[in-house]
This record gives sequence, structure tokens and C-alpha cells, in this order.
Amino acid sequence: MKKRKYIINGLFLIALILGTAYFIFKDQEVTEIFKYIEQAKNSWLIIGFTFVMIYVSFESVVIHYLMNTLSCNIGFLHCLKYSFIGFFVSAITPSATGGQPAQLYYMNSDGISVAVSSLVLMVVTVAYKAVLLVFAAFMFIFEYDFVMAHIMNIKFIMIFGIVVNVIIIGFLWLVLFKQSFAKKAVGKFILFLGRIHILKNYKKTLQKVLKAIGKYEDSASYLMTHKLVFFNVFLITLVQRLALFAVTYAVYKAFGLTGYSALEIITLQLIISLAVDNLPLPGGLGASEGIFVIFFEEIFTAKYITAGLLLSRGLSYYVIIILGGLITLFAQLTQKKRTKYERNNGARE
Repeated sequence: MKKRKYIINGLFLIALILGTAYFIFKDQEVTEIFKYIEQAKNSWLIIGFTFVMIYVSFESVVIHYLMNTLSCNIGFLHCLKYSFIGFFVSAITPSATGGQPAQLYYMNSDGISVAVSSLVLMVVTVAYKAVLLVFAAFMFIFEYDFVMAHIMNIKFIMIFGIVVNVIIIGFLWLVLFKQSFAKKAVGKFILFLGRIHILKNYKKTLQKVLKAIGKYEDSASYLMTHKLVFFNVFLITLVQRLALFAVTYAVYKAFGLTGYSALEIITLQLIISLAVDNLPLPGGLGASEGIFVIFFEEIFTAKYITAGLLLSRGLSYYVIIILGGLITLFAQLTQKKRTKYERNNGARE
């Protein structure tokens, strides 16, 4: 069953990539596009790549920091491995649903208890979502006119993205700090779905959900007693997300373009993230590219827009997929080798 699911997801991802490639290259002179890419300044592209590495490695910093506060001594390189695996699997699964389960698996393989790894990843998730909403608030306050001038064509997707993020943050807050209310509310909702025959085996589902909510009790206690730790995590995550949004600005400067500030370009990239983060598409494939063209065609000009899209998405998405895929493959092979070694040793004993 799992193998079939992986095959379906893989085929879906390939179809999306091919569809996106068709969208990008239709009615375009491919040789012209690559000529413009060759003209891009390497110094700025290196800066863009550095931003991507900051994005990945700063999550590793957060994981390592949180592990240490929980007296779990794990090396930074292991944390870097978890980050690459998480970003890779998130990038190839709808709505980034596979990232954290994959991280939990490899953390557990390295001897980290599920209680500790679940708590760490819960804090990472809360900080990640909270930073996005803080950026959104900042964006609407300080760049309101600029934002409103650009979002008219995607306002429904934008509203959907903001609403979903607010709901997720609200739900996490209830689960963490208002568990009794969360259990009652979720319980009533599941029972309602069962009564109107939308949800089968609703009693079993209810038990699983209530058990899952109960697991967050440790997370709530941790956050309440480690407020400074969460504040530090929030600041690190803020820099982390800012680095990824700044990749497009580095690409913009690589073409020698002027006229728009870093804040304006980062703001537009933030809007794209808000709009596509929760869409059921691996890495927002298709949607990210479409909105990028809508937002940045005037900024990059018709001459550089396709080359700019390829470089921006190439750095911020495909570089992570390639590096993350290689690290995930290495981790999987190492894991199999270790399991085989332990099994053989156990058989000898």
C-alpha cells in the first residue's frame, strides 16, 4: 500500500514538473533564456545560494539548540541531516505533509526518543508559522499600497493562505494551552461528522485524535517554562525565513536590475509563500511559478522574467531537492547498513 502511495506521489510530482516546464517554456526562445542566465553575475548567485544554505542550516541551529535545552546531546551535523531530509520530503509531498514524519523517523533511528523529537518539531512548527504571520502583519502595515496593487489577481488564494495559517496557529495554540477546550471542540466535530455519515469509524478516529492532543501536554509545559528559549527560536526562524525570501532579490541584482528595493521584492516573495504554502501541491509547484510571473514580470521586465524565475526557483526549490535528496539517500543507505550490521551481530550472539 505504501509503495503504491509513493508511486502515485512520484508520478504526480513528475506530472507537475512537466506541466510547470511547459508553462515556463511555451512561446519562449529557450536559447535566449539560457543566454540571459549566462549573463547573470555569479557573485550575486553565490549570495543567493548562501541565503538558501542559511535557510536550511538555521533550522538545524534551532533543532540543535532545542535538543540541548532538553539535555539531548546530538551533533550539529545530525541536525543538519534532519533539516535537509525534512525540506526534501516536504518539497515532494502535497502540503509539505511528509517532512516532519521523515524527520521523526531518522531522529528515532539515531536514538532520540519520540517524546523529545515530537516536542522539538512542534516548537519548530509553531515558530515557523508564527514568523510567517508576523511578516504578513509587518507587510500590510508598512507596504500596504504596494501589496494591494499586486494581490488583486490572486486575492482569493491570498485570503485562503492567510486564513489557513491563522487556523493552524489558532488550533496549535488551543491544543497547547487550552487542551480541555480543544478536546471538547474536536470531539464534538468528529462526532458530528460521524452522525451525518461523512466519517466512518469515527469512534476510532476520536480516540486517535484525543491521544494525539494529549501528547502536546509536554510541549505546552515546555513553552510555558522556557519562554526565553522560544523567543530565541522565533528570532532565529525570522532570519531563516527572511534568507529564503531574499533569494529572489539576489537573482534580481544578478541581472543588474534596479528600481525596486529589497523590502519590496521580499514582500512579494512573502505573499507567494503565504498564498501557496498550504495548497495541496508539492512545493507549491505550478502555483508558485504562475504567481511569480504575475508579480515579477514588471520588476524583472519581459526580457529577464523567465530567466529570473528559473534561477529563483532553481536556487530556492530545486537546489534543496537535489541536496536534500542526496542526503536522504545517504541517510537511508547508512540506516540499512547499520540495521543489517546489528541484525548480523544479534544472530551471532
